[in-house]
Amino acid sequence: MKKTLKYSLGMVVAIVVIILSLDVQKLDKHNANETPGEFNAAVYAHEVWNSRIPKAIDEAPEILSLLNMLASNPGKAFHDYGRKLGISSRYYFMAKGEGKVQSVEEEYLIVSMMDSLKIKLATDFIFGNTVRDGSGVVNIDDFVNMTDFNNVSVELNKIVKEEIVGILKAKVHPGMKMDFAGTFEIIENNPEIGSIRIIPVSVKLYDEKF
Repeated sequence: MKKTLKYSLGMVVAIVVIILSLDVQKLDKHNANETPGEFNAAVYAHEVWNSRIPKAIDEAPEILSLLNMLASNPGKAFHDYGRKLGISSRYYFMAKGEGKVQSVEEEYLIVSMMDSLKIKLATDFIFGNTVRDGSGVVNIDDFVNMTDFNNVSVELNKIVKEEIVGILKAKVHPGMKMDFAGTFEIIENNPEIGSIRIIPVSVKLYDEKF
């Protein structure tokens, strides 16, 4: 009996020692410590703009070559240069080129290029996902929800308005030459190349008299 009592007391002491050695924390405190910081779309968009967009511009095809391919072999153009989300028929592209400002309209510039081709360079209504998806530098798999993913588009569009369009509208006039890069969208089953509207992500203006 004494031996059994002694054994039982020993077990109790051992259990107490184990319990006292544990770092007991409230579950809500533990979860709070593991909660990731809130996603900042503005910070992310500026990182993309400064460190990823320039590389995408360098690797972008020339606009004349891309438009010719879209006209003659659209399947290859969509495959080689187009980007889309899921099963959508809407493809996004990035391209670069040079031309002369023919006219300054309320919502866009008319830029004339070689072979009498004219394009519209948007200076208003900068919205949607064209910059985000056309650049190809933002991967949906990096995001835990669609809200954050879509907010990146909002912030990239703000940057375009502030850093490209705002300055462009203040300085541009007909007759100026320009180098530009931008993004645009094409519907796969209705590729109206003549009506594409390019959202600029890079513009350099040159006055012809210089």
